[in-house]
Amino acid sequence: MLDTRHLRHFVAVAQELHFGRAARRLNISQPPLSISVKKLEEQLGLPLFIRTQRSVALTTAGKVLLERALPILLALEDAATSAQASAKGYEGVLRIGYTAASAYEVVPKVIAAYQASYPLVELVLHEMVSSAQLVALRQQQIDVGVMRPLPFSAPLRSVCLSRESLVLALPSTHPLAKESRVSLACLDGQAFIGFNPSDAPYFHAMVEEVMQHAQVRPKTVQRATQTHAVVALVAAGLGLALVPETCMRICMENLTFRPLAELLDSGAEVHLCWNRSNDASLIANFVTKAQSVLMG
Repeated sequence: MLDTRHLRHFVAVAQELHFGRAARRLNISQPPLSISVKKLEEQLGLPLFIRTQRSVALTTAGKVLLERALPILLALEDAATSAQASAKGYEGVLRIGYTAASAYEVVPKVIAAYQASYPLVELVLHEMVSSAQLVALRQQQIDVGVMRPLPFSAPLRSVCLSRESLVLALPSTHPLAKESRVSLACLDGQAFIGFNPSDAPYFHAMVEEVMQHAQVRPKTVQRATQTHAVVALVAAGLGLALVPETCMRICMENLTFRPLAELLDSGAEVHLCWNRSNDASLIANFVTKAQSVLMG
């Protein structure tokens, strides 16, 4: 195995064709440099330079070694630089889970800001419901999750990135669409699109709590898991629904949104979750960037 230190010394002399200049370039004295090159020649069993009192020239073997050594040394430097960048979170692969609803606003803002700061990090995005993200985080199949808050235990951690109000989604042809704001009392007895309690427990529990607090009993005719599926059923004229305000970015025929007349205590939160068993700088940098973008 060749000593990379001897190889670097050889390249410096081969490029300068002068031991004194090569020594100054390497910031070492000339005798150790001469010894290093001599050891390399002894290891290879052949001369690399033709030395005279007035000049230094490469042998044929020296020319071949220089041609091959340069890309090797450059590759070693690149590997070292990449390793250092990876340790600092500037390079690598970051696997991100996200819910469909977070893709309306949270994910685009965070991803754009993160890529601007860390352009060498490859992002692999997976659309997943929140419960599936928790499983994937525990199994370290994803590195971070952009999700709705769900109960979890160590070693997972999370921070709240944003909180948004609930709005009423309704068909454009519905009589309540003429109102600028709609009271929850108006939903009593109305055909309603709810969230699936098993696959969308967060939104299901939130909407149920809002209705119970307002003492309103709509008639649930359909249920869905994803917010875009819920508003699609609304646009089909099947009923009304309470959804997070980011859904107002969805454009469909026969679909409109109205704010509620009541000021609700509850709101739809988006959390960033990660496994603290994974202490990669990639994750820490992403968490910091997401917080700075969405929380100021």
